[in-house]
Amino acid sequence: MIFKRVTRTTAEQIFMVVQNVSGGTITAGYACAFDLTSPDGVRVTQPATAFLQAFAGVADADIANSGYGLVQVYGYRSSAYISRSSEKATAGGVELEVLTGNWGLSPVGGAISSGQTKAFAFLCEAVTSSASASYTTAKVFIRAL
Repeated sequence: MIFKRVTRTTAEQIFMVVQNVSGGTITAGYACAFDLTSPDGVRVTQPATAFLQAFAGVADADIANSGYGLVQVYGYRSSAYISRSSEKATAGGVELEVLTGNWGLSPVGGAISSGQTKAFAFLCEAVTSSASASYTTAKVFIRAL
């Protein structure tokens, strides 16, 4: 793990080195989960129903397939991939949950969805809702530890 030097003027952040085994590039800002088909604490992939509790963090930069890179596991992040839709609350402070079969985080609309027992992040700003399932980037605070 990489712990950023603590200063009074910048947000604290923690990063972890992972290997992308998703079959494609993990883009900066995408959420990823530990691969439970061959668990070793390093391999990550796209979140799937069986992996929702295995949220690893948010990619700090693009990670090529089979390559290694950093995921942010704790702290403020100025840009993360967020699902937005009209039925979800999208104000700052709203908890975010991991989406199945998707690289984004989703605002929790009331109770946390079935199969999900923890909100791994929260919005730091309001996100405009959309009538259709669409995505944007937003400021978030990650707490995957």
